[in-house]
Amino acid sequence: MINTDLSTQAREKMISTYRRLHQNPELSMQEYKTQEFIEKELDDIGLEHFRCGGTGVVAIDKNGEGPTVAFRADTDGLPIEEQTGVEYASTSTGELDGATVPVMHGCGHDSHVTAALTAARLIHGQRDAWSGTIVWIFQPAEETAEGSRAMVADGLWDKAPKPAIVLGQHVFPFESGTLHYTLNAAMAAADALKITLYGEQAHGSQPQDSIDP
Repeated sequence: MINTDLSTQAREKMISTYRRLHQNPELSMQEYKTQEFIEKELDDIGLEHFRCGGTGVVAIDKNGEGPTVAFRADTDGLPIEEQTGVEYASTSTGELDGATVPVMHGCGHDSHVTAALTAARLIHGQRDAWSGTIVWIFQPAEETAEGSRAMVADGLWDKAPKPAIVLGQHVFPFESGTLHYTLNAAMAAADALKITLYGEQAHGSQPQDSIDP
């Protein structure tokens, strides 16, 4: 059984990691500084890792016989100007379609990376409590759906052992200390719809001759 109680030092480390990530978001497939930060944290934990899919990072924690489980955290920010007023608010910018735009972690990916790194640190430090293999996946460009394809095309599952299950996460405003579950899919969607509406103009005095979509 993994002890998930955080010491004061571990809690402070988690908070500082979150704030550093929140303050320095990067757009999809531009997560270079984020990639370097994750690599330094993995080095500090003592995990072997490699780059995959451009700005992605994968770490492998092997601990004897047992199942292989993967845990995935996405790393990119969004082209949004932060207006939260917190002391660690983002003032970062990025290049998008030839324009300079503000960037913010508006979808919780800073929390995802923080949770993954914190869990990796806890689990790696308690190797006598578990056995098997954990693949930690830090995936770029979730917002544009480029990152997962890039990692697979770059040979992710040739370089890392294939897991029996891949676990992900999402931020949602539930009360701390509570558990919520569903029997079916939740907070997940992979569909895109394109709708074209056709109309026909007419003079305002003759609306019957138009087609209003």
